[in-house]
Amino acid sequence: MLFITLLAPKGKGEKAVRYLKELKAPNGITVRGVYFTLGRYDSVILFEAADAETAMRFTMEVGFETNYTVETLTAVSAKEI
Repeated sequence: MLFITLLAPKGKGEKAVRYLKELKAPNGITVRGVYFTLGRYDSVILFEAADAETAMRFTMEVGFETNYTVETLTAVSAKEI
């Protein structure tokens, strides 16, 4: 399953940016990319996980480590619909 996590800053500034730049995927997660953006969200993580429970554990860890507000979406390829 493919997921998109949107991150909005709340604290930790440079420390959070460094954490995201050095993000290491735990077992069961494949990070396809980490992007810094302008606008409502400052960062986006595109990743794969076998199921929603694994994805939720990963995004909770990212939220705790960065102190960012985290919103995660399930992504489905247009070809699959």
